Amino acid sequence: GRKPALSTSGGTSDARFIKDYCPVVEFGLVGKTMHMVDERVALADLETLTQIYQRFIEDWFEQGAS
Repeated sequence: GRKPALSTSGGTSDARFIKDYCPVVEFGLVGKTMHMVDERVALADLETLTQIYQRFIEDWFEQGAS
């Protein structure tokens, strides 16, 4: 149930170079230690992200098969 914020600003993703030519979707974790020497994330967040990736991939291929 939450609606994500749509943004292509910030960060160093290559998406900023192609956003004007094709749709871009990025998934990932954020946190206080992002891009630091001791970068880390909560295991629960990683598990949630894994579930999101899995559902996206399953839905993508399910739509392609129909």
